[in-house]
Amino acid sequence: MKKAIILTVMACLSLSGLRAQEEAPSTTTAPPAKPVTIYTPQAGDIGLSIDLLAPVMTYVGNLFNDNTNNVFPTTFSGPNYNGNVSVAARYFLWDDMALRAALSVNNNRATTKAYVTDDAARAANPLSIDLVTDSRTIANNDVYLSIGLELRRGYKRLQGFYGAQLIGGYQSQTTSYAYGNAITSLNQAPSQAFPAVPLNNVGGNSRLLKTNTTLGKDFLVGVGGFVGVEYFILPKLAVGGEVNLSLLAIIGGQEYEKSERYNPSSATVEENTRLASPGNTTWIVSTHQVGNGLYLAFYF
Repeated sequence: MKKAIILTVMACLSLSGLRAQEEAPSTTTAPPAKPVTIYTPQAGDIGLSIDLLAPVMTYVGNLFNDNTNNVFPTTFSGPNYNGNVSVAARYFLWDDMALRAALSVNNNRATTKAYVTDDAARAANPLSIDLVTDSRTIANNDVYLSIGLELRRGYKRLQGFYGAQLIGGYQSQTTSYAYGNAITSLNQAPSQAFPAVPLNNVGGNSRLLKTNTTLGKDFLVGVGGFVGVEYFILPKLAVGGEVNLSLLAIIGGQEYEKSERYNPSSATVEENTRLASPGNTTWIVSTHQVGNGLYLAFYF
């Protein structure tokens, strides 16, 4: 009987211990959840992209011919890719919709100088070897801007996009001349280094001072659509490419020439400005790129 009581007490104590173990809180912690990496842009993000097409094409061209500064072909219907790089920006209204703008600027000014005989010194001394300097300055101004709406869809790291945009641009080229030999009553046709005879040669003895007849001054307006794709190599960093189809109108401005000559009637040196062209209008349907073609994009 005594043994039975002892066994019963031990069994009760064992059951109580097991129940206490079951009710005791577990000290084992669950493994932390892995952070989700977001590769693609989200609503509120800003994107900046830099065109790679011009530098790549220039480098590849020069790689095969180290004697020539090869450049990407240019037409007026798009940014001048002569070393020019377009920069584009996006603002995401939603994950799959963004406002976008692209800007391309290429302004340059090049001056060429050359020696020419000093006419006054030669008149005073036929053996004189004195020289004066003539110069020709060519100034180019190219600005292109596009503003559009972009829609996106994709999967994981790959996104495609499409949309429409408005396009505007301005291009001009002006050539100016400066001469070391002045026009005088005794030297009405002085020596000059550049064959700068105006189209409208007033009096038959004019020389150019300034003109924009080579490329003129043109304005560009148009609308277009675009489609492209981006692959995100890192979070918020993508390599992309796009193509355009645009309807463009090129509206030409007036072309003119400014010249100088000796007027024997008034015995003075006079300047004349003559219009050379009223400007032309050209319509173009083109796939020429306005904005980034092949680019690297950053989102933040």
